[in-house]
Amino acid sequence: MLKLLSPLRPIALSWRSTPSISHRAASNWSVTVGLPATPEPTECYKPGGYHPIRIGEVYNNSYRVVRRLGWGRYSTVWLVQNIRDNGYGAMKVLVGELATQKALAVWDELEIMKTLRDTNPHAPGHSHICHILDNFTYEGPHGKHICLVLEPMGFSVLDIYCGFKAEMPLFLVKRISKQLLRALQYMHDDCGIVHTDLKPDNVLTIGLPPESGQKKEMTQSELSRLMFKLTDFGAANKVSKPGPQLIQPEKLRAPEVIIGAPWDTKADIWNLGCLVYELATGDVLFNPHTSKRHKDMDHAATHLAQIEGLLGQFPIRFLEQGRFGGHYFSNEGRLLHGSGLFRSSILDHLQRLRYLQDDLNTTADFLARTLAIDPQRRWSATRLLEHEWLHGVD
Repeated sequence: MLKLLSPLRPIALSWRSTPSISHRAASNWSVTVGLPATPEPTECYKPGGYHPIRIGEVYNNSYRVVRRLGWGRYSTVWLVQNIRDNGYGAMKVLVGELATQKALAVWDELEIMKTLRDTNPHAPGHSHICHILDNFTYEGPHGKHICLVLEPMGFSVLDIYCGFKAEMPLFLVKRISKQLLRALQYMHDDCGIVHTDLKPDNVLTIGLPPESGQKKEMTQSELSRLMFKLTDFGAANKVSKPGPQLIQPEKLRAPEVIIGAPWDTKADIWNLGCLVYELATGDVLFNPHTSKRHKDMDHAATHLAQIEGLLGQFPIRFLEQGRFGGHYFSNEGRLLHGSGLFRSSILDHLQRLRYLQDDLNTTADFLARTLAIDPQRRWSATRLLEHEWLHGVD
């Protein structure tokens, strides 16, 4: 399946040691959220590449281009206004090569988005999905281009995260988590779809899209009222139609994906756990590219050693399902390289944060439910929504 990258910049999280604003005594504080100006590469304007778009042009006799919103490897995204009802949309114009018959045979983002839009509009999680409003094909100087008109959205969680000098306030992490879980519950249970690419720049706030370079001060009160939607379904797969084996951002990759075992909706749950940890601590949970590894360990072996060091030994029954399990583990389920190299626990990682003890324990327990090595032991989105950590959260 061809991956349609988010128009926003990629996630780049690193360790931050500055005390978090979430733990300061002051009750009135704000954070500056910004969207950097990053023009798309001009060399991509070529046959089979980007379609040249000008402000003020009208597409499909309906959509007047207002301004550019962003770009990715396979698309540019523009704020448009519907000349019939004055409503706004985000028009994603795919590169010309994706409109060929060969590309269409392996690309089904449009089908996925229609399924998400139409399956059950009354489900609670339906309102936490960024939905498609319209689609059409436009022929330009660089070929035919598939155009998707989506709901317009505001800042991403990554934009907000980068506004903090350390971890996010826990109340905001919980709010994002609960709304993201509602979206996943709808995707998994009602639609039978796995997102496979959960990351902060794929979770957006409801609101008019910001301009490149725009900055906004957000108060604690404003942050506590934000609503979030999951977007970018270019890598999503139907459970009934398994996609490629290698999915997910590398640092957020589930164990079953690393060892080549079958994966399903529980891969999203692992991805969610890693994401929640990053937002709550300001650090990545796993880093396969760390220099702390043996010379005969590749990135996958390092990742597996880090997982074992945090969560314990891999179940043999689980390892037997993976095509690559024998590359990294003995018949007894022991790591061939790196065993004991990484030793810690989720609670150890959270101890350095000045959470109240109740918050510390419930956060650790929530993460443990998402990060079970065996996907069959991971909690579903529906079950996680009932976890104590999210009680009282909108």
